Amino acid sequence: MILQQLHYTSTAVAPGPNGSGFRFTAASPELPITLLGEAEQLIAYEPPSDAPGCPSAEELAVFPVAFSHNRLSDGSRLLCRTVRTGPGRVGRHGNFHAHAVRLPEGGGLPGGLLPIEAWESPSWADRTPNGGIPQPLDGLVPARRIDKAGLFAFVHARAERLESFLTDVRTLFRTPDAQQILVIERDSAHIAHWVAIASAVLPRDLADRLTFTTYTRRPMLARHQIVGAFPDADFDYVSAAAQHRYRVHDCTGGPCSPARERDLWAAVAARVWLAGRPALFAEAARRTGVAPETADEAGRLAALAAREGIALDSNGRTAAARWARDQAQRGDLGPELRSRLLTTLAAGGTDRTPEEWTVLASLAEEFSRSASRTAAAPLRRDLRAELARAAEAPDTPLVRFLTLLRLAKALRVDHTPVLPVLTARLTAVLLDDTAPDRKVVRAAIDAHHELRTAVLDGLDHTAATGDPRPITRLLAAELPGADLTGRPHLRMAAAMDGRPAPDGYDRPPLLHTLVKTAGPDQQQTPSVLRTAFRLIWGDAPLTAAEADALLDALPDGWYHADGLPEAFVRAALDSAREDQVAPRLAKNLLTCLIAGGLEPPPRQRAALTLLEQAGDLATGEARPGCVARIVALRRQAAPLEAGVDERLTDAVARHLLSMDPPPDPGELPDLVHTGDEHLLRAYAEEAHGEAVAELLRTPTYAAVCFVAWHTATGESELWDGIRADLLSTVLRPEVRRMSAEDLEEIRHCLRQIGGQWAEMFHEWDRFGVLGRLSGRWRGFGRPG
Repeated sequence: MILQQLHYTSTAVAPGPNGSGFRFTAASPELPITLLGEAEQLIAYEPPSDAPGCPSAEELAVFPVAFSHNRLSDGSRLLCRTVRTGPGRVGRHGNFHAHAVRLPEGGGLPGGLLPIEAWESPSWADRTPNGGIPQPLDGLVPARRIDKAGLFAFVHARAERLESFLTDVRTLFRTPDAQQILVIERDSAHIAHWVAIASAVLPRDLADRLTFTTYTRRPMLARHQIVGAFPDADFDYVSAAAQHRYRVHDCTGGPCSPARERDLWAAVAARVWLAGRPALFAEAARRTGVAPETADEAGRLAALAAREGIALDSNGRTAAARWARDQAQRGDLGPELRSRLLTTLAAGGTDRTPEEWTVLASLAEEFSRSASRTAAAPLRRDLRAELARAAEAPDTPLVRFLTLLRLAKALRVDHTPVLPVLTARLTAVLLDDTAPDRKVVRAAIDAHHELRTAVLDGLDHTAATGDPRPITRLLAAELPGADLTGRPHLRMAAAMDGRPAPDGYDRPPLLHTLVKTAGPDQQQTPSVLRTAFRLIWGDAPLTAAEADALLDALPDGWYHADGLPEAFVRAALDSAREDQVAPRLAKNLLTCLIAGGLEPPPRQRAALTLLEQAGDLATGEARPGCVARIVALRRQAAPLEAGVDERLTDAVARHLLSMDPPPDPGELPDLVHTGDEHLLRAYAEEAHGEAVAELLRTPTYAAVCFVAWHTATGESELWDGIRADLLSTVLRPEVRRMSAEDLEEIRHCLRQIGGQWAEMFHEWDRFGVLGRLSGRWRGFGRPG
């Protein structure tokens, strides 16, 4: 094929149409005349602003070369090289010479040469051919001015811009109005290198259509996909940014466009370039036959890079592993590619993301084939560390944890240290009816015997230390038929058949029945007793009657069961005042716990002792001097449970006012001396009751009360007020109603006591008689 050519420069023969002297000085006869005007707008040349006006030959050699690939209106393309040739005859920009070739629509350069490969080809002319007729040109000879060594050196020198540039190259063919790429350098050869980089990464058909110019003074007028310019170009970054037309890459220190969202393909492509393996781009395009924006392209390129041992970041390795997995599922992953690819994936190099671990786990079967090889050693090391991190972080998704475990089994990595943590998390999910991962957990434990065994052991431990009731529902609903051998707590939970003990059921016998299901060698174990108790009672309180019934039947050491002693203590202390069993329970409970070396907390021990004392007072079994001890214990037991307090105050008051048996003479003074207002007022309240009024009709009891209520006079205002009130409102009304014989009986009893009690009573009673008479006399009034 003979290429159509044209030459454009300034001549002295005649001025051009615009009077500048620039004109087409040679053109192929078959070149359509209608395209010349369009071409003239594309090949104009303006030198840099600081370029010399009359350059020497040496200075001309360093002027920028405007090498451009342009799309024409008829669908054909124009490949043009324009250079400065001298000071010029007219115009302020000096003379230049443009040599261009027209490429027909749908066709390219002969020999399959890409446009950028014609950079500085010796086929380009710097002057018009003699006679004004171009010599026939059947192709352009590549100059190899952009060789591999120079291109790789350039790539490393521009490494910080490489990924961003490649990201923008990806967008050039996505839409017709894609943003142009503006590259600013100080040498047009450097811009040609950027174009070569872009052409290498694009599929060849797209690289052949890529439009570019290596130099223009007015980039805002250029319509190329890649536009090269110098720092002094007529370009304002702020205005360009506002128009959103350009992606600017200023490699001279000027402002650049902000980076786009990271593009995986561009990131991998940058590493391929830096590794000096651009041939992989062609291989990737050849194998897939898709444009670079296709999702599979990034994975394919990453896989080829990994095959060649090119270090990738985690995202790149993830893409390569995903591609390898898909290929393996289709049976298209050859043994050599598999081996080399897995070796690079195992080597890692940077921190692995959760996504990478997930995809690596999907290759577990592939890795298992070479798990013993030294190539997998780095992956085993990383996996051990990742398992440890997952175990330490409570927010690690459970699915990811299981994924790591699957890979660990394939690589034969010891995961024993993290199994307890994983088991605890699996157990927690199974016990949570709202957990979203329940199906995942069920699938995992069904598929892995080791996990199932660990989970059942974990559930047994949870039943022993936590609330076993949810486990009864779990076993009945989701783990029927599970092997419960050697798991006594699960055996008891399963015996409940997913249901709690019904209301009103006689629970103590059920406890003994349930404990037997744990196995004969476990029935004495405190934790088994605790689990059985929690299964039956749950959050319901143990009553005093139930505790009393259980206490004698429980095996020795029952009090070592976690929470059980507290439940028994609460049963006693939370009992009602009229509960007849509670005092006996308190006494037996104290005896049992203290004998077993399990001392209750001081407040609870004091409260239990007070409950026992209240029972002894009620039955008349209290020892002399108990009141002073009770007052001291009340201080230790504060705050005392309401039922115990009511029972105790009633018992103390009745004891001190009892006649059969009578209290020890020193007990009421002991109470008075302590100043316990609560007990003293309870005593006064009881003394105002009908029971005491009935007893006061007996002279002997009246004499005892007279002495008691004259005890410790002046000890305290509280007691003086109480006793005075009792003498005047309780004792005196009863004495008034007594016969002379009863009064004499009172005096007789007081004489037996000894001292001045009889005379004191005579004076007290006489004062009462005078008071009554005085009241009568005042009733008659004084005569007027």
